[in-house]
Amino acid sequence: MRVQQNNFECQIHRKARRVCALAAAVLAGLTVSTLAPAAEPAPTEYEIKAAFIYNFAKYVEWPENNDLDSGEAFIIGVLGADPFGALLDQIARSKTIGDKPIVIRRFEHVEDYTPCHILFVAASEHDRLPAILEKLAHSPALVMGDTAGFAHAGVAVNFVIERSKVRFEINPAAATRAGLKISSKLLRLATIVGNEADTDKEQ
Repeated sequence: MRVQQNNFECQIHRKARRVCALAAAVLAGLTVSTLAPAAEPAPTEYEIKAAFIYNFAKYVEWPENNDLDSGEAFIIGVLGADPFGALLDQIARSKTIGDKPIVIRRFEHVEDYTPCHILFVAASEHDRLPAILEKLAHSPALVMGDTAGFAHAGVAVNFVIERSKVRFEINPAAATRAGLKISSKLLRLATIVGNEADTDKEQ
């Protein structure tokens, strides 16, 4: 039994390291096909998205003196039907954001929401998105999703699939309303949507 547990834990750590390595490589602009050795299977869509979520925290500045600042953890939340399975938990077990451990929270309904640094809104919440964004109107959360139209509707970061690769859209106005500052390095890799779609990405 102990050997089986150790093998299971090793598998978790290997997968977490793989997902986090994916994050750095994807943000560096590499194609998915170059990310894994030939002996390993290609990363899944949600491995890549989980890697993005983890690494995005390094490229976003949260407002100072907010309620999250005084907390001891960096909080990533998922609202609705979680498509990640254990992937975010695997990252949280082995990684930190700055000097803070990562805590994963899951919310079935927006009424259950408690403050998060990053909140991923699942596709299951499509019809409730206006109410969700209203609820989060004064929250310094980086709201993310992977559903068509979410960025145009006011979600700050939205994943899309283009030519079989995971890409992302950014709505800078939505991030600004939340008091967040997104690095120009991240903006240059994104498709910009919303009122600032035609502005210079380097500003």
